[in-house]
Amino acid sequence: MTTAPDIFRDSVYSILANVHTSLPGIIVSYDPSTNKAQVQPALNKNFTSGEMPMPILQNVPIVFPKNITFPINAGDYVLLIFSERSLDLWKSVGGQVTPTDPRKFDLSDAIAIPGLMPFTESYPDNNNQDYVINFGGSSITIKPDGAVTIKTSSTVAIGKTGSELLDLIEQLMTALRGPLVTGTALGGPLNPIFTNQVLLIENQINALKGVIP
Repeated sequence: MTTAPDIFRDSVYSILANVHTSLPGIIVSYDPSTNKAQVQPALNKNFTSGEMPMPILQNVPIVFPKNITFPINAGDYVLLIFSERSLDLWKSVGGQVTPTDPRKFDLSDAIAIPGLMPFTESYPDNNNQDYVINFGGSSITIKPDGAVTIKTSSTVAIGKTGSELLDLIEQLMTALRGPLVTGTALGGPLNPIFTNQVLLIENQINALKGVIP
């Protein structure tokens, strides 16, 4: 016999079944030009008739730290958070707005935060002291004292300041190249080994300048 408490409990459970707070999700696709992703919630719904996947969520914004972006690819895990009010108007105009739709904690009002992974996934080495960025076989480590270590098998582009430094070094090498042409330095003949070293260093500088913006 169904009692009043049973009916009340079932009613509450039925309501809560459509209240969404947070879930792990899996990226289906991502458009970096619009910062919109399709995300599949990673947890299925469980009905008396069996399990059923939740629908793929559309136009989910990805949350990046300000001024920092990184690749988002299909299969990546994210943490889905569902807004307590409709995000439609806010996503289109920003600022402080009044939602025009009364829905609450709805699947259509999800945002995605990259980084959540199950314990079965491997994480980069983490000593819990340094700030470390790992990508593509390269790493940047910042120590608590501010020391920075860059490890890479590729070229490091330093930027404008590095380019200006190379310009000054190139000017020095150009000044040294003058005696190379005349064959004298400080009133005496140049050592051929020194001559070759200067030319080699100058070529290396020019090669570096080709990769620094």
